[in-house]
Amino acid sequence: MADMNLQLKAIDALVGIYTAIKNARPDNPAITNSIETLYLHLLEALRQQAPLIFAELEKKELSRENNLNQRGDNTIPVSSLLDILLALDIKNISFDQDLEKKELHILVNLLAENPETLQVENKPAKEDRTAHVEPDNKGYITLEKEQEIVSEPDIAEDNISESVAGLEKVFNRMNALEGALESIPSEEKMEMIRKSSMQAARWVEKEEACTPEYKELCQRLETLLQEFINYGFFAEAASIINVFSKINDGALIKDDHVREVSSKVLRNLASDNNFNILFKEINDNGRNKQNEACQIFAGFGNVVIDKLLDGLRKATDSKARISIIHIIEEMGPAAIPAIKASIDMNAPWYYLRNMAYVLGRIGNEKNVDILKPLLLHQEKRVRKEAFKSIVQTGGKMRGSFFLSVLPHVDKELRINIVEMLGKIKCTEAVTDLQFMLKSKHDTMAKNDQVSLQEEICNALGAIGSPEAVKTLSEIAESKSILGIGSYPKEVKYAAERALAYIRRK
Repeated sequence: MADMNLQLKAIDALVGIYTAIKNARPDNPAITNSIETLYLHLLEALRQQAPLIFAELEKKELSRENNLNQRGDNTIPVSSLLDILLALDIKNISFDQDLEKKELHILVNLLAENPETLQVENKPAKEDRTAHVEPDNKGYITLEKEQEIVSEPDIAEDNISESVAGLEKVFNRMNALEGALESIPSEEKMEMIRKSSMQAARWVEKEEACTPEYKELCQRLETLLQEFINYGFFAEAASIINVFSKINDGALIKDDHVREVSSKVLRNLASDNNFNILFKEINDNGRNKQNEACQIFAGFGNVVIDKLLDGLRKATDSKARISIIHIIEEMGPAAIPAIKASIDMNAPWYYLRNMAYVLGRIGNEKNVDILKPLLLHQEKRVRKEAFKSIVQTGGKMRGSFFLSVLPHVDKELRINIVEMLGKIKCTEAVTDLQFMLKSKHDTMAKNDQVSLQEEICNALGAIGSPEAVKTLSEIAESKSILGIGSYPKEVKYAAERALAYIRRK
């Protein structure tokens, strides 16, 4: 027989389980939490050794864990559960890798002799339960003879209630996760962790009041998220961080106290250590989780945007700059205020070009004015990127914006803008374009002036306004006197083509 002290402790614990099951529904959070915790421990043991067989238990010396701190009258001493199974007069117990949680639930009810949960075909189970107890892969437990037992449905998928009872269930789920990632979990164990953590996150998403319980649950989730990041479970972390991000950004309407709790969680998780872990994955994709790491950064949002922009400004390695740009793109329009504040004409040209590039992917017509100083920057590559971004995001603002800067840009960009005014059929540009066409550009080389006039004619034809017919006709029909006063033939041909296009319309 096993030592008397162990048996007495096991009996005491069994009495607690028996009482809980007798006095409460099988889905009581205390019972469910105990079974889930035991299930996690068994799965971890099975990961190391399967099948897990306990034979001739009376000859084994078993060590005990310290009892868990209790959270009220409904709490079962979880650390005693495995001892119960080992120290009873059951001679042999074995668990295999296909162990299901519902089977473990059945076993606990069986030991507590709960008649409501046990539905045995033909005849009740024998009182002598010292026989071989083994979960099989068909969803029932066998005693000395095969007797099918129907279990209660697994409640892991239940929706989180907004009531106090729902909060109690969430806390019990979170209790079961404490220390769950101390070693790399099996897939079954990880699935349980995912379900429980997402249930807690859904409760955080729905809750309106910043109660002490709310704060405590957020702190527990923060601890779990830190473990997720440490062990590389970036997808699991990103989905929960996204909840806190939506609260912090105002996408979910909450009061200031709730938002501050979410902001604190994000600030704590956006530590230098986590920044380095995630940035390393983005750089080398060692875990093949580059996208998930970007999603976590996006969830951190304005908590890390200044740090990212500073890193982009100082980075000398092009690969690092590209990685940061991808992160900022993932953040979307929420990053625009910080980008606007960071634009300084004295910054490195490549930083400003990157800012123009990013704005072209996350901005819209409301932000087009941010690009104006970049369009006038002394570095050609900055101007070119700013122009492309305005074309991509300027929308209905492009026409008026381009007209406002047309007199101030360099000759190459001026030609590009004129061409774009034609492509977007900017009718408000017709008057200005006619004036430019008839004006002399003494500061421009002759070839450049001819190219600009050709492009103006093409743009007027593309716009198709009858208002331009008179000017275009004068140019097409112009004749020189002693080689003076006429337009170059290239410009005249362009005017004729534009007229033909307008008349066809």
